Amino acid sequence: MLRLFIFCVFFVSLRAEDDYRVVNLDGIGSVSGEKYWNGNFYEFYGVPYATVPKGRDKFKEPLPVEPWEGVKVANVRNNVCQQVYLTDDDDDIILHGEDECLTMNLYVPEEASEENPLPVIIYIHSGAFSGGSGNMAKLTYLARHDIIAISFNYRVGALGFACLGTEEIPGNAALKDQIAALKWVNKHIKKFGGDPNKVTLAGFSVGAAMAEILALSKLTDGLIHKLVLESGSALAPFAINRHPITTATNIAIPMGYNNTGKIKDLTEFYLNASALDLAVKSKNFFLTNSTFGFAPCVETKVPNTVPVLTESPLDIIKRGDFKKIPILTGYSNMEGISRTIKFGDWMDDMNKNFADFLPADLAFNDDKAKQTFIDQIKKSYFKDEEVSHNTLQGYIDYFSDSMFKYAIIKSAKHYAGKSNQPVYLYEFTYVGKLNMKHQYMDRVKGASHRDQSAYVLDFLDYTISYRDMDTRDRMTTMWSDFVKYSDPTAYESTLINVKWLRHSVNEQNYLEIGNKLKMKKDLFEKRYQFWDRVYSKYYWNPTAQVAGENKKK
Repeated sequence: MLRLFIFCVFFVSLRAEDDYRVVNLDGIGSVSGEKYWNGNFYEFYGVPYATVPKGRDKFKEPLPVEPWEGVKVANVRNNVCQQVYLTDDDDDIILHGEDECLTMNLYVPEEASEENPLPVIIYIHSGAFSGGSGNMAKLTYLARHDIIAISFNYRVGALGFACLGTEEIPGNAALKDQIAALKWVNKHIKKFGGDPNKVTLAGFSVGAAMAEILALSKLTDGLIHKLVLESGSALAPFAINRHPITTATNIAIPMGYNNTGKIKDLTEFYLNASALDLAVKSKNFFLTNSTFGFAPCVETKVPNTVPVLTESPLDIIKRGDFKKIPILTGYSNMEGISRTIKFGDWMDDMNKNFADFLPADLAFNDDKAKQTFIDQIKKSYFKDEEVSHNTLQGYIDYFSDSMFKYAIIKSAKHYAGKSNQPVYLYEFTYVGKLNMKHQYMDRVKGASHRDQSAYVLDFLDYTISYRDMDTRDRMTTMWSDFVKYSDPTAYESTLINVKWLRHSVNEQNYLEIGNKLKMKKDLFEKRYQFWDRVYSKYYWNPTAQVAGENKKK
């Protein structure tokens, strides 16, 4: 009996040591991650990668992470940056989140080591620039494919995206958080068993737009080696705030700002505004012009700060002055389903004044040109009928195309034409239990905005459908093979039975991801030409806004 007791104690001790991995981070401290209960990888939650500046510096770039003593147990799964959630009752609105929120989550396969470094994928979360966190989805399904998967928080709302071009509020604090995360990974991922020279940056929705913006910035040279974009682009109408000072002014006025027209006064107002007020007024999920209010900006030169973006993403792409890296990009076939939550509210308004629903990145020379284009939209999408329940599909298609598809395809075309690195384009059409639920499911069957991400990541939804699980296996295999080999169909299998061909100028290939995988050509080409005709004439190319500029040019 005594021998049996000693054996059990010894066995438990071995298991306890096996179930944790301690990583020593040079100059910072040590972190301990626990082995996942249903997989051969370790989870590290809430690892600090930077420090949020405080006081009058709270809108500035992040500070280095503060070192700690001993071993930090990395099990904080609910850390988020300050934000509020959507609610129908203003009295129920409360501020959620932490002051110190710049943390990341790492999913590290058991076989990862400094002697056997694995490729890395880093995801930027969505949330309309005003919400979300690195904890909104788990990356466990990717970690099962022998890659290190990482998610992280960044400042959201005004704290992350207010852009006044002043020394106190220079702009793009959230993007600077993201760059700090990339630098942290570059410096420390070896200790976790990751390869700092094989880092894929990924994002979904606005996270994809920011991932592309970061890839265009010189500040990320050497930090990003591949790009995965899901339902978002740096060329989308919501990706760049063309009038950040005007936006900040319009958001501040309902908070009590007395609009003096002086940038110094606006800066002081934001420095002294409450965190709750800033978070509440930052939440603009459903603006009619397909933007979200606060967003990244083209920065002015400000003393004591290094800008992330100083010119239009389109100008950078057209010039070919970007990292020539492999890119995997695409969208869901009915992205506009995500806007049907406002269909009942917007129908009458669209019939009264459709101009309010044009994308914000179009600036017409005169009302006649604008009305001509509106007439073309009504004919093409609504068959010259009023917006009504009879034209619901047209409503969905309109927002799918104007808010997402055109920008994503335009970006892919430019990269394919100016880079010798592969571009892989997809359209996600699969509809299963993990897709977004909406109130028109009896009439409309298609994949909504960011639905593909639900089969790559784990948004804590549940399914027992074999088709859903096959789709998840296909998606995670292709995504992880792209991370590892720059080829999403590097190996054929019973699930991966097609070769994903590169998208090029001469061969506009794309993969349809539905119940099966199918190679096709000329995705969105007819509608693309429709939108490109107007964008070639009336695109509002973003530049840095100077205080005092309050009208479209």
